[in-house]
This record gives sequence, structure tokens and C-alpha cells, in this order.
Amino acid sequence: MWLARLEQVYHLNPELHGSDSMPTVLFDGFCSTCNRWAQWISKRDQKNVFELIPQESTSGEGAMVSCPESLKDVDSVYFINDGKWFVRSSAVCRMLWRLRIHWKIAGTLLWLIPRPLRDIGYDMFAKRRHELLTTNS
Repeated sequence: MWLARLEQVYHLNPELHGSDSMPTVLFDGFCSTCNRWAQWISKRDQKNVFELIPQESTSGEGAMVSCPESLKDVDSVYFINDGKWFVRSSAVCRMLWRLRIHWKIAGTLLWLIPRPLRDIGYDMFAKRRHELLTTNS
């Protein structure tokens, strides 16, 4: 029931899922921080560019079947576009590039940081995201 509610919140369109023309974002539906990030994206996605899907939903599990083996165990948000999979900071940058100009600029500035450094920062945050939530509550 909880996952079904998440699917409604993010306006999933099963007919469009898997379409190469619509970028898909797979996020951890059990993570409050990840859910907030998805809601943040949804609010700024005025042109309905993204399909936001919790990884644990039926649609998310179906999408994860086609995930490259090297990425299956990555603790990350996934960004899928034109059959290409992106994780960690590369996924975040690509999401930002699809939003309004000031977010595109922010994504570009983030992109200028070498990927290994960006991903270290992403991984540090991902490992502590549950702790950060409990200390801020």
C-alpha cells in the first residue's frame, strides 16, 4: 500500500516507463532523504520531463532487471536516459541539467569537480543519510 501511494505521488505512467524519450529516476523509496529529493525534483519538473520511480515498487523492480551488473549493488539514485544508466553524482548532474537554467548552472558547476571527488562526496552523504535525518528531526 505504501509503495502504491508513492507511485501516485510521482505520477507514474507505466506506458511511458522504459521509453527512451523520457528520463527515468529510480530512488530508494524507503529512504526519507531520497523521497524528499524525489519530491524536490518533482516540484521543479514543470515540463514533466522525469519519471520518478521508487526502486522497491513493481515498476522500479522491473526497471532494475535491465540495470548493468556493475551498477546493481551501487547505493545510489539511478538516472536512465536513452538506455544509458548513470549513478551517484553523474545522475544528480544529469537531473539538474533537465531543470530550469539556474539548476542547469548548478549542475554544470558540480560537473566541473572531478568525478572521483564528486562521487566520494556522494558516497559519504549516502552512507550517512539515515543518521542525518534522525539528527535533524
